[in-house]
Amino acid sequence: MKRINYYLGLLLMMVVAVGCSEDFDVPPVVVPTAQHQANMSIAEFKAKYWQDGRNFIDTCKEEVYIHGYVTSSDAAGNIYKYIFIEDETGGVGISIDASSLSTTYRVGQEVVLSMKDKWIGKYNGQYLIGLPEWYAAQSVWEAGRLSLETFESMVEVNGLPKPEMIQALPTQISDFQGKSDKDTQLKYSGKLVKIQNVKWAEADGVTPYSEADASSNRTLVDEAGNQVTVVNSNYATFRAAMLPLGNGDVTGILTMTGSDQWKLYIRDTDDCEGFSTDTKGTAADPYTVEEAIEKQNSDRSGWVTGYVVGAVAPEVTTVKSNSDIEWKAPTTLANTIVVAPSADCTDFSKCLVVALPQGSKFREQANLKDNDVVYKSQIFIKGKLASYMGTHGITENSGSTSEYRLTVTGGGVTELYEGFDGGAIPTDWLNVQVAGNKAWYTSTFDNNTYAAMTGYKGTAPFDSWLISPAIDIKKAQDKILSFRTQVNGYGSTTTHFEVYLLSTNDPVSATRIKLNPTLAVAPASGYSSFTESGNIDLSQYEGTYFIGFRYEATTDANYATWCVDDIRFGKGGEPGPGPNPPVVVGNRADLETMNGGAAKSTYGAYSSSQGWKSTNSNILVGGEADNNPTFKFLGKVEGSDTWAMGVTLNGKTSAVGTLVSPKLAGGISTLKFNYAMPYGDTKLQFRVDIKDANGRTVKSETITNESPVKFEVYTFEIVGIDLAGDFTIEFTNLCPTAQDANKDRVCLFNITWEN
Repeated sequence: MKRINYYLGLLLMMVVAVGCSEDFDVPPVVVPTAQHQANMSIAEFKAKYWQDGRNFIDTCKEEVYIHGYVTSSDAAGNIYKYIFIEDETGGVGISIDASSLSTTYRVGQEVVLSMKDKWIGKYNGQYLIGLPEWYAAQSVWEAGRLSLETFESMVEVNGLPKPEMIQALPTQISDFQGKSDKDTQLKYSGKLVKIQNVKWAEADGVTPYSEADASSNRTLVDEAGNQVTVVNSNYATFRAAMLPLGNGDVTGILTMTGSDQWKLYIRDTDDCEGFSTDTKGTAADPYTVEEAIEKQNSDRSGWVTGYVVGAVAPEVTTVKSNSDIEWKAPTTLANTIVVAPSADCTDFSKCLVVALPQGSKFREQANLKDNDVVYKSQIFIKGKLASYMGTHGITENSGSTSEYRLTVTGGGVTELYEGFDGGAIPTDWLNVQVAGNKAWYTSTFDNNTYAAMTGYKGTAPFDSWLISPAIDIKKAQDKILSFRTQVNGYGSTTTHFEVYLLSTNDPVSATRIKLNPTLAVAPASGYSSFTESGNIDLSQYEGTYFIGFRYEATTDANYATWCVDDIRFGKGGEPGPGPNPPVVVGNRADLETMNGGAAKSTYGAYSSSQGWKSTNSNILVGGEADNNPTFKFLGKVEGSDTWAMGVTLNGKTSAVGTLVSPKLAGGISTLKFNYAMPYGDTKLQFRVDIKDANGRTVKSETITNESPVKFEVYTFEIVGIDLAGDFTIEFTNLCPTAQDANKDRVCLFNITWEN
C-alpha cells in the first residue's frame, strides 16, 4: 500500500494568482483515502496477542486491519523512532527505524494498518508493533524496529490530520502506578493521558528538563505523594528549558518498562499546562521576609532571605511578644533563629521563626549560641511558609547544606577527609553552578572513586564549584590542606582548575583567597597520573572558611576533565575519620546522626557521626504523621523525646541498598534491630553479616518476609554470636523480586547489640 504524498496538494492550495487573471485553474486538494477499514479495535488486537513477560514477539496470521489517530510527535526530539496511535478503545506504539516521522504522520492523522503477517510483541515491557529481533542476553525474541519501507507497506493514510480527534485521557497517577496487571497495561500502555494537578519534584527555578550529557528522569508528584517518572531526552529541543513551577496538568504517552514501572514521555512543553511562570521563591529570586509573612499558611514553599536577629528565649513555647525573643548574640539556646527584614529589626510580628534541626549542619553553623558572627548577617533558607511556635515561620527545612546559605561563616570542622568512597558527592558538600549546565560528579576507575568535572556535551561558559564543609582553621591543631588531582587535557586551552579559600559557601559573593597547590599537568592525550598537591599551610588564615574547587572554561571544541581526590585538612594532611576511622565504643547505632540528622527521601549515600555508611538508601525520621520521609512507625528513641531515625535500603537490582557499621569495639554476643516496610512493596529479604577485625564473616543471617504489612514494626534478634574483639555489622538488601526499580525497600532502625 503506497503512501500518498498529500502534502503536495496542501502546498498547491497556497499558490496565489498574480493580478486578476483567470487563466489558471486552482489545482484540487488531494485528500488521501484508505482502501481498507478497521475490522478489529486496538484493544481487541492487543488483548488477542497479549503475553506476559518482559519480551516476546508474535505474528498475526489473520486478515486484521486496525485504525487509529496519531497521538505522538517527534518534532521536538523527545520521542524518537516511534509513532503512537489510538482509537476509542486504546493505544499502541509502533517502533520504526526512521526519524522526522511527524513530517508525514502528524498529530491527528488517521492511519489504517494491515497486520496480516506482521508482528506485535514487547520490548523491555512495552507493548509494540515491531520487527522480530533476537535478544541474545536473555535468549528471547522481542519487538525491534521496523524499517521505514516495511512500515509504509502496511500503512494507509486516511484523510487530512484532525488534531481535534486527539483527546488525552484524564488520569491520576494512582490509576496506574504500582499496577502491572494485564488489564492495567492493556488500558494505559501506549495511551495519551493527561495527569492532573501535579508538580515537578525537581522544579526549583534552575533545573532543566534534561541535563546536556544524557537523558534525564524527572518526577511528577501529586497531592497524595504518588509519583511517576518522566523521561526527557538530552536531544529534545526543550532540554535546557526550566522545569515549570507550581502545580498543573501534564500530558504525555505512558509506557511500561520491564521493571513494571510506568514512565511518561511528553511531546513538547505545550504538554505542560497551568503551571506558574512566577519564579518567586526560587534560589535566584527568593521571597523577602515581608512576602513570606504575607503568604503564610498558603501551602507555599521556597527560598526566603532575611537577616538573623535573634533566637526564641528559654522556656518559651509560643511566641506572643518581643520579650519572647533574645535579640542578641550569643543566645542561650541553639535550637532556633529569628529572621527579620532588616538587621536592626526587633519587632517579632515582622519576623520569621525558624527551627534548626537537631544534629544538622544548619544548627551547627547558624545558631547564635555558638556562632555570634552570624548575628545580623543575611541568610537564605528553603522551606514551607507556615506558622511556627505560634507566630510566622519557615518549616520543613531538613537542615542539609542544600537548604540554607549563609553569607558569613560559622561553625567548622578541625579535621576533614573526603575520598568520595561513598560513590556520590557527599550531602554536606555543595555543588554550585555559577555558569553553564554541568556539575561535579563522582567516577570510579581502577577501584578508585573520585570527584570529577568536565564541560563535555554541556553548554558553555562553565564556572562550576565543588565546595567543602566549613573548616575552622583557628581551632585546628594542624592547619595543613592536601589533595590529589588528575586531568585529561584533550588539547584544551580554555579550561582552568583553581582552588580557593572562601569566606562563605556562596562563591559569587564570598571573599576568595586563591591557593597555589601543585596541580596535575594535562598530557597531549589521555589522562595524567594523580598528582599530590603538597602540604598547603593555612596557618596564616584565622577563622572559618570553605575550600572551593573551581572548574572554569569558555567555549571550546574539547574540554578538559579535572578530577580531585583524597582531600585532607588537619593532622598534617593525614587521613582523618575517612579511610581509617577510629574504633567505636558503644552498643547502639547512631542512626539519628545519619545525613547530619536530616531526613532525606531521595536515594543516595549517607553516613553517621560514628561512621555508619549507607548506599542506595534514604533516611527516614519518626513523627506524628506519615508524610515521606516522616513515618509514625519509627517512634522515638527509647528513654528519650528524640524521634528515632531509620535507613531504608533500596532493592533495586542495579543499585542495591547496604548499611555498613564502622569498626566496633568490645565484641558482640547478641544483635537486635527493628525493620519495617515504609512503602507499598510486597516482599522483603535482606542479609546481616557480622565480621571480625580481619573481615571474616563469623555469623550470617538472611531475613525473609513473604508478606510484610506496610508500617508494621518487626523485631529480629541474632543470638549466640560470641565474637570477641573488634567487629563490623553489614546489612544488604537481597532484592527478592529481582527488579531494576525502587522495590523491596526495607527500613532498619533501633540497631543495638550486647558485648
